[in-house]
Amino acid sequence: MAAALMLMIVGGIFVTSWVTLMSTRASQVSYLEDVCKRRIGIESSRLLAWQSITSKAFDPNNSQPAGQNTILGNGIGGLNTFKGWDNLNVYTSSSTAGGMSTVFPYNHTGLRPGATYISIEQLTRPSAAAAGNIDDYNAWQFLKSMPPVLNGDVFCIYRKPDNVTTELDIYANAGSGGAGHNANWTVQGRTVLHHPPSLFVRTTPSPLQLPFLTKSLYIQSHSTVEPPSIPYPVYGTDMNGKALAPSNMPVVPSTTGPIDSSGSSNYLGYLDVVRNNDNPDNSLWHFQDREAAAGRTQTITIDVGSVFNSATEAYWIAEQATPTYTPPGWPSGYDTKLKVLFIKLDSQYLKNMRIYGVVDQIIFVGQSNATAFANAAALKPVIITIMPNGSKGRWVRDIRFERENNRRHVLAFQDDNGRPVEFSWVNNPISGSEFRWRCVLVNEYQSIMFNMPATLTQSVRWIGGVMTNWTVKRRAAGGVNPSRLVFTSDSDPSVPASVNGGPAFSTFLPRDAWLESYFLPVAPP
Repeated sequence: MAAALMLMIVGGIFVTSWVTLMSTRASQVSYLEDVCKRRIGIESSRLLAWQSITSKAFDPNNSQPAGQNTILGNGIGGLNTFKGWDNLNVYTSSSTAGGMSTVFPYNHTGLRPGATYISIEQLTRPSAAAAGNIDDYNAWQFLKSMPPVLNGDVFCIYRKPDNVTTELDIYANAGSGGAGHNANWTVQGRTVLHHPPSLFVRTTPSPLQLPFLTKSLYIQSHSTVEPPSIPYPVYGTDMNGKALAPSNMPVVPSTTGPIDSSGSSNYLGYLDVVRNNDNPDNSLWHFQDREAAAGRTQTITIDVGSVFNSATEAYWIAEQATPTYTPPGWPSGYDTKLKVLFIKLDSQYLKNMRIYGVVDQIIFVGQSNATAFANAAALKPVIITIMPNGSKGRWVRDIRFERENNRRHVLAFQDDNGRPVEFSWVNNPISGSEFRWRCVLVNEYQSIMFNMPATLTQSVRWIGGVMTNWTVKRRAAGGVNPSRLVFTSDSDPSVPASVNGGPAFSTFLPRDAWLESYFLPVAPP
């Protein structure tokens, strides 16, 4: 009897404990359901804030009214524009991290090293009545932009033009002699690849090694992390000639701005900065218009190839039956006289220039002595654009660089057929054996071929960087020594340090823009 009573007591205790445990577990599950809903609400809000800024704030002159709510659903997610913004334009921002009055919890150089221009916007949680039970938060949006060539990105490779079936060639060794070309050069800085698929066609080796030497390689493209594997593997070559893995810095979408009215192509790696009517604040053509409207520098248009000379201009046009510098293929395909445009880079009269394919050859005349070379760094920058004469019309085929140059300028090519332009250096360096040429090269669908100096002991140092979406190669006749062609940044110590006259050089250069978002839940009181 006592044993049965004891068994009933123990059983009762067990059942009571089990019921209590189940009740407690049910309460925990109920609370976890609330926790999950709140977590979904806060994460959805974070992604909504990121998407909202990415899709809207990088369009030029974008405005959002203050206090505007965007709600995904009750308790699901939402945002409020807080103070909003008016005519936001990241491509014209001159604010830097050093000028901020608030200390933010992040490294101002962010995911891409180097100082940047920055615009700061804040998004917040909508009211509980509008959004439901979502935790309070502040979504800080740091909209950054910077000319990449001034930020250590010395050699920038963008997505090739649409409907082009051949590869963007910055790696292949093809042939020998005058018609052959290779990719043997040195980049004293970062090489940035925005769209690896542009380098690949059916015959491209995979993985692909970029043969030129570079200090680092950064693949600024989401295609590098698409599952289930890396579809377009690319690696580089370090300064010692050994394999160089790409940087493992986080990849954030970047853009040079809209290239059409839809905005769907903004973050796909395109380069459209020579003449972009959809984004005039990041367009070299429109920079020229801006400088003329401000009364600082007028723009000269070369659309007629007639002989011209003037004591108050920095250029002249000559016709040569016997060319001073014979271009490739001469005289086949040319008129009876070669039309040559001379541009004197250290002239006080030099203006921005728009050059069409009405001339066959351009000779950029550099400085003749060390004093002139040092003084040229203080001259105001100019922008020189070169385009064909009409759709698929005649184009400038040959460029000669005479002596050395220290004047900052932007040399921009835009073609519609990927045709070759030869770069060659003539005369002799001011001193030593190295041609120093200070210039930022922007190339849209033009095949640029660097020809090395005829004297094997001479070399070329391109100071300023390259932004290209098409082929840049070196002619094979100049050998394979990568030290004969070196690309460096504008801060290269081989040229005298000097601030240029007029507006800052950065205002003459196209920018990349990207978003760094910091989502901070607000702690309860």
